[in-house]
Amino acid sequence: MNSIKPDPMLIPRFNIDYGMKDFMHSLTNLKTEADTKQLTELFCNSSIGFTNSGRTSLYVILKALNLPANSNVGVPLYCCPSVFDAIIQAGHKPLFIDIDSDNYTVSPEHLEEKIDEIEAVIAIHTFGRPADLDKIQKIAGERPVIEDCAHALLSRYKGKLAGTIATAGFFSFRTGKYISAGEGGMVTTRDPELAENVKKEIQKLPELSGTEEIKHTIKTCARSTLYHRPWFGLVSLPLGSRIEDKVDLMNKYSFKTAKIRNADLQVVTKKLQNFQEKVEQQRKNSQYLIENLKGTDLKLPFETKDTYCNYYLFPVQVNEESERDKACESLRTKGIDTTKLFSKTPAIAKLNYGYKGDCPNTEKVANRILTIPNHYMLKKDELKKVSNVMISCLLSEK
Repeated sequence: MNSIKPDPMLIPRFNIDYGMKDFMHSLTNLKTEADTKQLTELFCNSSIGFTNSGRTSLYVILKALNLPANSNVGVPLYCCPSVFDAIIQAGHKPLFIDIDSDNYTVSPEHLEEKIDEIEAVIAIHTFGRPADLDKIQKIAGERPVIEDCAHALLSRYKGKLAGTIATAGFFSFRTGKYISAGEGGMVTTRDPELAENVKKEIQKLPELSGTEEIKHTIKTCARSTLYHRPWFGLVSLPLGSRIEDKVDLMNKYSFKTAKIRNADLQVVTKKLQNFQEKVEQQRKNSQYLIENLKGTDLKLPFETKDTYCNYYLFPVQVNEESERDKACESLRTKGIDTTKLFSKTPAIAKLNYGYKGDCPNTEKVANRILTIPNHYMLKKDELKKVSNVMISCLLSEK
């Protein structure tokens, strides 16, 4: 990709909603215990535990399950490689499962082919789209099924909240995820024995100092500011695109296990009080894009029967990799940020994690997918610009 030119009005592809009020709330409540009652009630009275990240939460669940050492853990190839790192750090091995290329979640058919090699299954609700948990759990049998809900806060499957259905679930509150709290992760389970094991594993994690919490809160606020206009298009994206392969700017890959920072948990509990309204707005924005882009050659997201998607991200697929790359360039040139999410994962998995090349749907999707802005802060004219530019990109290819 060519160098990205500075653009103060560039529309960010997702919303980092961490402002000065969150900054002040976290600092003034550093020594106050967060009230998590609403979380417990929201998640159907599941047992809840907190860590410093979603990947640490997965690590904790895998340790708490007491699987045999070096067990194969089934995981969709189409995801962030940090999931694979969490599996390995917990003492196990990722075994890659293909996805349904229409819904981006684990393929039950491919899972069934590999189930005899697997001790546990991770079902990722990618982009907030619930995986087919009925089929996955039926195939898994007595094996534990872990819901990766990093994208799926308040998504539902057959009326039940994601994270409350299978053996256990985990969430991420990292800045850049749907609810931006700085960092943090949450474990949910309705299994009393597993809940006790999770509690013991979390107790083993190191606790971060008050000084570290203050530094982290300042850094979170600064990072959020730099992700908003005009700074995002002027500085953050042009600079970040040049150094992203050398510096982990958004803490995507570094993996240090710890307890959650109280500063982050305070922000999570505060934001959840009106978060359903923001999800509803993001769903409306997504429906607007779907209506304006239908009739094109794009493969658009849709809701399957009995699911409620939070539309954390808005994925579209084009027909060819070259078309995707040109669309990405064109969108950014015209003031709209986009990303080829997880496009590098198959190559990374082949190089570092033992992937054998048997997930063709994932490889096809990784070469053809873009995510475009749909977040709840966008105005109607901005959504119209996103859809019009996308249509223009497609027409220019013909």
